[in-house]
Amino acid sequence: MIGLKRGTVKLCEHEKEWEIEAQNTICRLKTILGNVIRDIQHVGSTSIPSIKAKPIIDIAVAVDHFDDILAFEKKLKDAGF
Repeated sequence: MIGLKRGTVKLCEHEKEWEIEAQNTICRLKTILGNVIRDIQHVGSTSIPSIKAKPIIDIAVAVDHFDDILAFEKKLKDAGF
């Protein structure tokens, strides 16, 4: 399970699907953002296999300058981000 209805809080047992989805999302972001990315990581509770977590995938993207990312706003929205 990934995602929750707005306003809902639920903790779930860890699922391998979360890591797979995180890696797929990271690949999609790398394709869109390319060399603008300095680092990209799956973070938050879904990245820790030994704990329960809200089934929401958090990805942290590091860039040198925030303005560099703004140039990709339309591409990111078009891709569902």
